[in-house]
Amino acid sequence: MFGLGLALLAGVIISAQFKRADPIRLRDEVIVTIVGVIAAFCLLVGYRLLLNRPNRFGSLLTPVAWQILGVCLAATAAAMAVLCIAQGTYTLILGSVLLGCLAYGCIVAGRDLRAPAASSRVFPPETSLLRMEGFTPAGFRCGIEILNDDRTPMEFVVAVLTEALGFNQTDAIRTMLYIHQNGGVLLSRDSPEEATRVAEAVAAEARAQNHPLVCRAVSVEESVASPAS
Repeated sequence: MFGLGLALLAGVIISAQFKRADPIRLRDEVIVTIVGVIAAFCLLVGYRLLLNRPNRFGSLLTPVAWQILGVCLAATAAAMAVLCIAQGTYTLILGSVLLGCLAYGCIVAGRDLRAPAASSRVFPPETSLLRMEGFTPAGFRCGIEILNDDRTPMEFVVAVLTEALGFNQTDAIRTMLYIHQNGGVLLSRDSPEEATRVAEAVAAEARAQNHPLVCRAVSVEESVASPAS
């Protein structure tokens, strides 16, 4: 929405310049360039978000990038406001206000993304998700169980999901965030043999990199056969 609004604003400024008989002023060129660049960025962000292509934070940008963007937008808004007041023209004050609002939104977004651990859920390594409500997918017979922990990097989990389980990048990030927020996940496999092979490969890779990630093969039959702890 901001991208479309700023693009419209840039178009209005350019149209007004062509209608004037006076030569184009440097101030107007700078303003149009700034507004155009920000509009292009906002449109790109909106386009990517519509396609749901988040990073490991569940967003398009990292927390630091959001805050840097917010500071840059705030500085641009302030500079535009000062320039308008100094020139005695107040037609672009609305644009400055909109940029200020966008800057505030970016800073808030970066701040909120900084605390994913607050919603993190960690179970003991011996936890069986098959015995807990809300984790077993419909029709689940066998597969692998991955538990969240406080030490395994998110990037490693995403890499495991893409390389060992064949997830695309978007689905891998979504699943990683689900594991992080809910404490674990059960992923169906076609056979117990495949589940065992995948789980052993993931566990071996985690051990090789000194990550305590819990990944094991599980099946409904084994869970029913074993006594509840």
